[in-house]
Amino acid sequence: MKLSSTSALVLLWAGQDCYRSEWARNFLGRLNLEEGRPLYEKCAAICPYYDQVIKNRKFGVFHLIEQAFSDRNGHYQVIIAGAGLDALGIEVTERYPNVKVFELDRENMGWKFNLYGETGDISKPKIFFIETDLLTPSSVYKSLVVHGWDSMKETLMIFEGISYYLPAEILRKLVRVVRPDWAIVEFLKQNDKIDADKAVIPKKIFDVISNECGLSHIKRYSGSELEKYCADMSVSDTCSMKFLEMARTGANRYFPAEDSGWIEVCLLAK
Repeated sequence: MKLSSTSALVLLWAGQDCYRSEWARNFLGRLNLEEGRPLYEKCAAICPYYDQVIKNRKFGVFHLIEQAFSDRNGHYQVIIAGAGLDALGIEVTERYPNVKVFELDRENMGWKFNLYGETGDISKPKIFFIETDLLTPSSVYKSLVVHGWDSMKETLMIFEGISYYLPAEILRKLVRVVRPDWAIVEFLKQNDKIDADKAVIPKKIFDVISNECGLSHIKRYSGSELEKYCADMSVSDTCSMKFLEMARTGANRYFPAEDSGWIEVCLLAK
């Protein structure tokens, strides 16, 4: 199967070193990402270290999952909105043996299930690939229930690489119908929170991606805005690029100050 150029682009940026489990690495190793190479090169001309942004954000998601799941062996549920062909859900099931994962996207979930089955044992399914339209939250809820999600059990909902493209009202409705106990949202900061010399980078990068996808608007957030859209939840922790780069690599080569990063990852909790 040929991936879209934008899907392949993000996977090229992330690479396999964000993942510990052999299953996740094997899955990613079977994907042909060449469709994203021209877009990757175009973005590299704008920012040669953009892969570090994606690696940092992925590190941040796992860091905040650990904060939410105080009991590693707890029977939690994870919903990943806009999961695409990333291996996040696979990695989560490997790190947390009793967790069930529900991946949501509008296409390719059947194909992803088949590829997932080729890379490991699926005799006891812990991950469910659901084709559904995030722009119709009521259908998302019904699809989750059909696939075994239990609204009475503790649930973490993850929005990684998707908040910029979703209308804010859809984000609000998705959180309202699912009512998760925690939400991890990776988001693009407001321009006034980014150093002027750095702010041009995400603008150019997202212009390239928007032109490729035919998108007309990219949504930015702040922590306080997210609290407005995530009913009954408040920000528990926020990870800046400065923090994430130091925690992941032990140095601040690209993001020496809080305003030198344009993306943050935040944990909201009830």
